[in-house]
Amino acid sequence: MGIVFVLIGALCFAISNAYWKKVTQTIPYQIGMFYRGIFASLIFSILYFGCRESIFFKGWTVHPLSFGTPFLLTIALSVFNIFGLVFFLRGIQKAPVSIVVPVSAIKLFTILTAVFIVGEVWKVNYLYAFIFSTAGLLLLYFQGKQQSSISEQKNGMLYGVLASFFWGSSYALYTYPISWWGPLGFSLVIETTAMLFGLVLVIRDGLFKNLFNFISAKHIFTYLKLGLLLVSGGLAINISYQYLPIMVINILIISSQLLSVLIGYFFFKERLSLKQWLGLALIIISFFIVATSA
Repeated sequence: MGIVFVLIGALCFAISNAYWKKVTQTIPYQIGMFYRGIFASLIFSILYFGCRESIFFKGWTVHPLSFGTPFLLTIALSVFNIFGLVFFLRGIQKAPVSIVVPVSAIKLFTILTAVFIVGEVWKVNYLYAFIFSTAGLLLLYFQGKQQSSISEQKNGMLYGVLASFFWGSSYALYTYPISWWGPLGFSLVIETTAMLFGLVLVIRDGLFKNLFNFISAKHIFTYLKLGLLLVSGGLAINISYQYLPIMVINILIISSQLLSVLIGYFFFKERLSLKQWLGLALIIISFFIVATSA
C-alpha cells in the first residue's frame, strides 16, 4: 500500500513541477505560491476539521494539533522545506525544466540527513551514488555553447542544488511531524505555512498591489490545478511515511524525475545536447544505485 501512495505522489509532483514552468511565464511565482496555498490549505482544513473522524481517514491523524514544542518544530521544518520550492521556482525561470528538476532531486542531502540525524543505516552504495550524481551535475553545470546560455544554466543549476538541500534535508525529517500529527495534520500545517510564506514574499517583493490582477477565471483554474496536484501528491507522500522507510520513499520518487524530463522535452520543446543527456543519465543512475541498497 505504501508503494502505491508514493507512486501517486510522484506522478502528481512530476506534473506539478513541469506545470510550474508554464505558470511562472505569466504569473509571478510569489503570487502563484500564495494563491495555490489558499486552495491547498482550504482543502486540508476541510479534510482535517470536517472529515478526520470518518472511517475513510482513520489513521491519518495521530494526535490533534495543539500548540507546544512539537508544533513549533513542525512550523520550523515547514518553513525550511518551503525554501526548496522558492529556489526551485527561481531555477526554472533561469534554466530548462529538464535540468532543474533532476538537479533539485539529488538525494545526497536526504541520505546525509537520514543517516546522521534520523539514524538510518549507511551503505557503501550511497558513496557510488554520490559520485555518479556529482559527475552528472558537473556535466550539466558546464554545458553550453553560447555565453548567455551558459550563464542561465549555471544560475539554474545553482538554484537546483539549493532546492535539493532544503527539500532533501526536510523530506528526511518528515517522519517526526507525521509521527506526532499524522499525515493529515502535518499536511495542513505545512501547506498553511507555505501559503503564509507566499504572502510574505508577495509583500516583500512589492507585489501586493498586483494580487487582484491575477484572479481571473483562467488564473483561478490554474491555482486550482496546482492546489489539487499539491493536495493529492503531498498527502499521498505523507501517508507513505507510515508504511515505508525514508530512503525507500525517496528512491521511489525517482520515477517523477523521468516523467518531468520527458514533459520538459516533449511539451516545452526543450532540446538537450549529448553531454546534457549523459549528465541526466548519471544522476538517474545514482538514484537506482541507492535503490539497490535500500
